[in-house]
Amino acid sequence: MIYPFDRSNMIALVGLNLALSYENAAVYRLEKRLSETIDAEIKERLGRHLVQTREQQGRLKDRIIAMGGEPIMESGRLPIPEPPQSLKSMIEAGSSTNEREVWESLNDLIIEKAEAIMYQGGIQALELLNTEKKTIKALQKNLKEEEAFAKWLEKNNPRIARRLMTKQLEAKKKKRKTEEAAATATTS
Repeated sequence: MIYPFDRSNMIALVGLNLALSYENAAVYRLEKRLSETIDAEIKERLGRHLVQTREQQGRLKDRIIAMGGEPIMESGRLPIPEPPQSLKSMIEAGSSTNEREVWESLNDLIIEKAEAIMYQGGIQALELLNTEKKTIKALQKNLKEEEAFAKWLEKNNPRIARRLMTKQLEAKKKKRKTEEAAATATTS
């Protein structure tokens, strides 16, 4: 990547490309989540946010090009908590699809909050560098979208988790009753 020689411009371009690298990673994660999610409501919201994330990528690319830079194609690393390997193995082996959905939805919230923090810091840095208003406005739009999805997740995750766990408990009860009925029929 070659940047124009103006140091402020170079710093701004590096920051914008950093944000783009995170959005590149977010697109990959959202696509993966869409293919794996078991909840229709979450699937719908993730799909909407995937469209927004691609638009965010576009805004970042447009601003990078307008400032004389080259958009990065690489993906950054998203802030997803990772338990110790011993617990991770137990969680992965013993979790139902409903439980995994709850865990991943919490990770979605963590990522959205982290992206919002990144955009807040980026906006502040661009303001200090006296970067053109169009670039700052693009980041402000991205920030609003990240905050809106994070707010939705924060508000709705408890309700969705309760619904998923209730469905799981009901399925276990139904299975146990079926097994008991089969055992009773066998002994009769």
